[in-house]
Amino acid sequence: MPGTINNLLTEDWTGRLLIIKPSSLGDIVHALPVLSALRRRCPKASLDWVVRTELAGLFECIEGVNRLLLFNRKTMGRWYQPAAYQALGAFLRQLRQGRYDLVLDLQGLLRSALFGVASGCRLRAGLKEAREGATLFYTHIAPTPSSAHILDLYQELLGLLGVPLEPVEYGLHSTPQARETAAALLAKEGLQPRHFAVLAVGSAHQRKCWPPERFAQVAAFLHRRAGLPVVIAGSAKEQAVGEQIRKAAEVPIALLTGRTTLPQLVALLEQAALVVGNDSGPTHIAAALNTPTVMIFGPTNPARLFPRQRSAAIAAVNPFGRGRSIDNPEPMYRMENISVEQVLEAINSLPAVSEGLEQNLNRSSKKDS
Repeated sequence: MPGTINNLLTEDWTGRLLIIKPSSLGDIVHALPVLSALRRRCPKASLDWVVRTELAGLFECIEGVNRLLLFNRKTMGRWYQPAAYQALGAFLRQLRQGRYDLVLDLQGLLRSALFGVASGCRLRAGLKEAREGATLFYTHIAPTPSSAHILDLYQELLGLLGVPLEPVEYGLHSTPQARETAAALLAKEGLQPRHFAVLAVGSAHQRKCWPPERFAQVAAFLHRRAGLPVVIAGSAKEQAVGEQIRKAAEVPIALLTGRTTLPQLVALLEQAALVVGNDSGPTHIAAALNTPTVMIFGPTNPARLFPRQRSAAIAAVNPFGRGRSIDNPEPMYRMENISVEQVLEAINSLPAVSEGLEQNLNRSSKKDS
């Protein structure tokens, strides 16, 4: 095994380190504690990150990165077009010009492992559970821990470097400009910071989406019984399902899908009193911000991705009895098997919101009587 890395990173280390984690949005959020731990250990080092172009805006809200290397997957994937060759060539030149002393592949796929090789770096570390033969291209491989949680996997990887993951910090904060824009959006809808709930109703995969009619029932409960105005946030792709939820809920809902940039979405989630959503990027962002959050898991293994923050709760079938699987296709884990009652129970389990909900419910009861 060429080189040693367990004593490489010191407080005075001024080397160059590259993190490869292009996507997805939620997966990038899960990897942020790695960045924070590295920055704590090596305040003078240059820490760069490979990220997909469309997700780069998130890094306006992230501390500790020196430079982003943008991976335009959409363009580079069109290998049959000259523009793709040019884009790929420019990207590979960036990798080489970084002159990295260490590469950490947190994506764990063949493509990301080859990026590490293409950088010319002689020290390349990754996870044992990496797929597609990626481990063949690592010089150092982190063992698999007994726990299935992604943070424990990252702790093993950092352990190769002699760097502790604890305390787990995400280094994620909204920017002043984004907060100002988000506040203006809320004001336009007649909403006040810290006094609204966000529903994050989308996901990159339809099988991870809770039925719209059930989100509508949660929205109706939050508005009528808990006294919390409701906002639906996300990308423009969720516009149609947002309209469907608003119609079925029969309560006022502010539809902000497609109306925020990633930094503005962070600011919106940061200012929410509660976020309820699928296992998706926005919901994981909310949990990382320590906003009271309920995450609804279907086929994705909650034991791997559940938020460890005290301000978060999950709704899932058999959440910690699925072993180490990433996804489970069994019918029992389909999203439609998560009831509205389970989600409301998770909401009420959050100390940060249960007291406020109880007060609003008591006021509603007095009015009804």
